[in-house]
Amino acid sequence: MQLKSVLVLSLALTYSAFIMAQQPGPAPKPEEIVAAKTVMNNVYDSFVNIIPYVYADKNAADLLKDSANQKALIKNLTEISHAFQGAKHVEFFQKPGFRPSLETINTHLDETINSIKSQNFVFAQSRLKAVTALCVSCHSALPESISQNAFGDALNKEKRGKFESDFAYANYLYLVRRFSEADFYFELAIKAALEKADAQMMPDHELSGSLRRVLSIYTKITFNPDKAEAILKKYIDHKNMPKAMKEIMAGWLKNLSEWKKFDPRKVKSVTSFVDKYLAPLESKRDQLAMGQKDVTLLISAGVLSKYLTDHPQGKMTPEILYWLSIAERRLSTSYFFSLSDLYLKDCITLYPKSAWAKKCYQEYEDNITFGFSGSKGTDIPSEEKKELERLKKVLK
Repeated sequence: MQLKSVLVLSLALTYSAFIMAQQPGPAPKPEEIVAAKTVMNNVYDSFVNIIPYVYADKNAADLLKDSANQKALIKNLTEISHAFQGAKHVEFFQKPGFRPSLETINTHLDETINSIKSQNFVFAQSRLKAVTALCVSCHSALPESISQNAFGDALNKEKRGKFESDFAYANYLYLVRRFSEADFYFELAIKAALEKADAQMMPDHELSGSLRRVLSIYTKITFNPDKAEAILKKYIDHKNMPKAMKEIMAGWLKNLSEWKKFDPRKVKSVTSFVDKYLAPLESKRDQLAMGQKDVTLLISAGVLSKYLTDHPQGKMTPEILYWLSIAERRLSTSYFFSLSDLYLKDCITLYPKSAWAKKCYQEYEDNITFGFSGSKGTDIPSEEKKELERLKKVLK
């Protein structure tokens, strides 16, 4: 249990090691790297125990109804919860890029455990998937080489046969950052989905999900627009490709073409990057909502997350938090778990004197108002109203 209590620290160290290798700064201590690998191998065994409940779409309910399974699952989730709660004192996780993930996963783990205890199995599996998606939100910024160093031989334990589909196994590989292998199985899932697809119907979640995951691998994670383009072109004209999906893919290809000459390694000024690629999107919110700028948001999220991790106290931090929230809100609907509102809250509470804090507050207020608006008007819960009042008082 003591080793597991530093789960999040190990992720931070591996992430930090990757960033330090590309940008100036003090290298992590050798003993920290060794400790990180040891921790990740120990924690991995606990995570493996919840895999069947996360990815088994067909028989998850039956698994959860078994009392012995419930006890085992609650035990594993409780241990993971303790691990994350124990990371609150770790200084690294007070950095803006990690605070939202830590805060959110603690809440979701508690809610998942409570849903199992109350026999709400549909909600329980939904929460398990949400927790996994939250992990992906952080893990997707790491390259494959770091994941191999962090998990070591433990990753070789889980084979395709343990999963009910190529799509489920691909998502697992994506979660543990084995991106090359994930790509292979996502493509198997794409081919299988296309065999039973109907061009006149909406795409099923395995087809659209696999295509989106592959796109994120070669934009946000490894940045290889040529590879992304080649994969999209391989499938876009398939006779069974649903028309709606084909239109989305055409938009991705158009957006990808705008990034052909870009090299993330040559970004010298984040200010210039934001001014060139993100600031113009303020007047194009309709295009964001339609997914026409998903590639831009994916690439930008990757660039900004890496910068924020390496420069947590920089002058650009509140502005970066604002733009990460914009990217998260759009991408969370299809790609990752959303940390959008939490980025905005950090922008407000950690940088109340910044002009961007007021902008973050307005964005947060607009999101809350829109979220609780309907045909009968706007009905914001009292808890949310109190939170809005609290955040407004923080502004200076």
